[in-house]
Amino acid sequence: MITESFLNSCFTLILNKKSRVKKTKALYRDILEVLQFTDKKDKVDIPLPVKSKLECLVKICNLLIEDKTIGNVLDSISFSEKFDKFKDFLETKINEDLTEVTFQDIIKQIRLRKKVTSLFQNFDQFSKVIEKIKDGTFDSLDDLIEDYEATIKILFSSLMESNRSTAIEAAASLDLTKDMYEHVIEMIVKKYNRSNKTPTGFDFLDNVIMYGGYEPSRLYVFGGGSGAGKSTFINNTILWSALSTPNINDPGATPPKPGVVSRVYLYITLENTIEEALMRTYQPLFDVNSIQMLHDITNGVNIRQKLNNALLDHGSTIIMKYFPATTISYIDLMGVLDEAKETYPDATIAGLYIDYLDLLKTETKYDIYRLELGHITLSLKSLAVQYNIPIITGTQLNRPAYDVKESRELGVGMISESIKKVEHADFVALLTKDPVDDTIVHGKIGKNRGGKSNVSIDFKVDFSRFKFLSATQLSNSERSDKIKDCKLKGSFGGGVGTM
Repeated sequence: MITESFLNSCFTLILNKKSRVKKTKALYRDILEVLQFTDKKDKVDIPLPVKSKLECLVKICNLLIEDKTIGNVLDSISFSEKFDKFKDFLETKINEDLTEVTFQDIIKQIRLRKKVTSLFQNFDQFSKVIEKIKDGTFDSLDDLIEDYEATIKILFSSLMESNRSTAIEAAASLDLTKDMYEHVIEMIVKKYNRSNKTPTGFDFLDNVIMYGGYEPSRLYVFGGGSGAGKSTFINNTILWSALSTPNINDPGATPPKPGVVSRVYLYITLENTIEEALMRTYQPLFDVNSIQMLHDITNGVNIRQKLNNALLDHGSTIIMKYFPATTISYIDLMGVLDEAKETYPDATIAGLYIDYLDLLKTETKYDIYRLELGHITLSLKSLAVQYNIPIITGTQLNRPAYDVKESRELGVGMISESIKKVEHADFVALLTKDPVDDTIVHGKIGKNRGGKSNVSIDFKVDFSRFKFLSATQLSNSERSDKIKDCKLKGSFGGGVGTM
């Protein structure tokens, strides 16, 4: 992976006076990371002259990281007999006349090699597993599969972290006078153009709270007490969004083609089984309770055809997957996303909906449970950034939430176990059922990086049909002061609508 040509390019990049490339400590560290990884893993002996040049480059990078100027660095190493032979070579690199395209190509080569080092951090472990498979020295099939799965998950994790770091790096620095803006402008359009947002399907949330819906690369957390309706609410947002039609007046928006899947909604449930998830989709859509749904089934109604007709008319599909609690991690979610992209290569992943966060597992074990939950939340945020999609999930509220009598009493401090869930999320909403009236759910927008926060809401619900019916925005100072009523507008089968 390390050639003399590559080393020469690195010398040029960090020493040349004519390059407009920013010479930062991050750049020097990237070069060192590549050199150190290769030195450990390369089984071929590096020729002595090349090895001496490699050691010289390592020394220069280390000195530059210590904030020494290039002049001071060259002056310092010139007194060493070890590197004295490179004096003339280094002088030529300072004044070498190269195009900016060449400098950018050198950076690309460094990043490619850095990605290799990131992906194969567990190179030794991976090699051992492969050797066991080749020569059959594993103790049992169970042990082999366990070792293989653990190794592959680390590789997936490294890939995700590498892609996330690259994406952040690309837009993490901008000199308004010298730099070009193209990539940053592209990132702005991807994240904030309304046509790239995923609507919640509820007018009140889309137009008043979120300014268009869920934004790509953001993590949305809905906290709720037991029975407060967080699963129902998340299911409703999937359904109404899948049945919404993009506003053709939004820049970049294209109307869906009936019968062609252009939007894929991924629903991962670790709580409700698949049959329960199907019921929670069918019942609110066609405005029926469980008894009426069973009546439809026993009378030969084609449930599949009815759902497909509704979804495909809007160019949408919903993929539902059930996993037992604490059996999957964010790495497994990567596999689910990749499978969906492979199945529908021409469609957009509109969002990943997870019911719910606390039931995921972490690949890294912690002595304290709240640290695990914080790590899971951060991993979901990283996943949203890597795939450039919104991730929507639920979480539990702690005991005081069960005593809430009105929406304005709710606060993000009620999120159970770990405040890191709040810190890592881009949006946090809280839901709790009224202690007296089962048809009312109190809500509060506690955090919102993409719109309004500190908004109190009362929802009217019908849990027999798994449906949120209407929302009333309240003053935070006095519950009786109603600001706005938003009711569902039925337009399909008596059940499809927006809030």
